[in-house]
Amino acid sequence: MNDIDEKLFKALEEVISTKDMRIVNINISNSSSSPSIKIIIDSSRGISLEDCSLTSKLADDLIKINSYFDDYDIEVSSPGINRQLFSITDFMLYKGFTVKVKLKSGIGNQKNFIGKIKDIVGESINIELGDSEITVDFKNIKKANIQEI
Repeated sequence: MNDIDEKLFKALEEVISTKDMRIVNINISNSSSSPSIKIIIDSSRGISLEDCSLTSKLADDLIKINSYFDDYDIEVSSPGINRQLFSITDFMLYKGFTVKVKLKSGIGNQKNFIGKIKDIVGESINIELGDSEITVDFKNIKKANIQEI
């Protein structure tokens, strides 16, 4: 995350946490004429259209108050069924779920694994691969998604 991503994340997280929601990820891309701000939110009760609308309005207000951008697009969504895991907290929340993990540096000759999240110890994730188990350092994870059952 860059500086604006982090500032927006912290400010928005502080506000929406009072609504029983949390920010999963914020991504700001400047590839077009105006920045595109993608915000993923989650809640233990699920995410409604009203939650997305409220978060969009709050983000819009924070961006204007802090003068981050003049012209921009905001997209707010839930993580979806094959949600990406962005943090150690995400791995803890989905302990026991099947996950597809792509690593930056392979274990042996392999960079891609599908297995069940067995345990999280510090910054390491233990993944059960049927008869075996691997331990992956969180910093070595390029991408991880929950796999639909």
